[in-house]
Amino acid sequence: MTNHRTRGRLLAALAACGALALGVAACGDDGDSGASTGSSTTAAKPTTVKVGVGPFLDNQTLALAHELGYDKEQGLDFQQVILPSNNAIYQAIRTGDIDLGAGTLRGLQTVAKTAPDLQNFIVKDQFKGYFFVGRKGETPVYADLIKEGKTPEEAKKEVLESFKGKTFNMVKQQNYAPLAAGLEAAGIDPKDVKINDFADDAKAALAFQRGDGDFYTGALPQQSKLLLENPDKYVNVGGYEILGPVAISYDTWTTSKDFLAKNPEVALKVVAAQLKAAQYIKDDLDAASVKLGELVTDASKTELPAENVKLLASDFTKFLTAEDLEKDVFNPDSPLYWKKEAELAAKQNAKDLPEGYTPEDQNVSQDWFEKYQADADLQSWVQGT
Repeated sequence: MTNHRTRGRLLAALAACGALALGVAACGDDGDSGASTGSSTTAAKPTTVKVGVGPFLDNQTLALAHELGYDKEQGLDFQQVILPSNNAIYQAIRTGDIDLGAGTLRGLQTVAKTAPDLQNFIVKDQFKGYFFVGRKGETPVYADLIKEGKTPEEAKKEVLESFKGKTFNMVKQQNYAPLAAGLEAAGIDPKDVKINDFADDAKAALAFQRGDGDFYTGALPQQSKLLLENPDKYVNVGGYEILGPVAISYDTWTTSKDFLAKNPEVALKVVAAQLKAAQYIKDDLDAASVKLGELVTDASKTELPAENVKLLASDFTKFLTAEDLEKDVFNPDSPLYWKKEAELAAKQNAKDLPEGYTPEDQNVSQDWFEKYQADADLQSWVQGT
């Protein structure tokens, strides 16, 4: 959905991604891109690529690429369409209303039977913000236990044991797998906890505020808002520290098999634009934070200061560069290898998966990254050489 996070620094809530023009023709309707893989702008009309996004910072990379003109340099025009959920994005891809959209490794598995034509073709970031919000004074807190002198293992065990018999508010298909796997790894039956399953994160958070449930986990905007606006009522109980690697999740760009088959050159340029935007964020986080903050602020009408974006991009989201993908995401020897998350999720989503399912059925990101690696011109463009 994640390098080791630093907990405790909480940020302003995010709203919607940077809004660009809507209601335009889908990819290919403007004609073949005919764009070179170099950095020069083509004379031909750019090929429109409609991108579905939700209200999260990690959805902003192609909007940033558009802001920086990377899409135009490749003969493309990224146009954002704001949608309320991953499922809405998946549906819009299938109906042709958008060409691609934000997704997750775990989330796509839940529609493997009903939407077998969808595939993740880019792993864009590691989400590091999976943690539990509890009620202050009613639950042990990992950070507090460490301050009291307990070892990490002792603190972890105490927090997880306290979960027995408690109720968690969440969107189950998006957030249950890490909790269940973390409990199992600690020798606790996941059935010892109760789940209040909600249609979206906002509803889960609102119910928690109204006194329903013992813990909330979900979208970072809701988590951060609860903690920032109610420091005397709610507390960050723990996340990666208590669950371990199972709390790491990858976010993706998802599209259809048909789009990839009919638009391979466009798809490869989207891969390159994503990587160039991620590299820009890594190389100049100060400047990137300003631009990302402006995109969010313009879309949400709620100010998101650059310093908050910088903290968010440092602590809760890692935008993945080509180096990160090669070293960790697509490296079978790395603890961050993408299939570890996919296989874990497959165990949790078994009832939603067709017979004979393998993670490669839905995930072709490594294939497309290898195509990028084979294109010297695109690599030079991304690296600015």
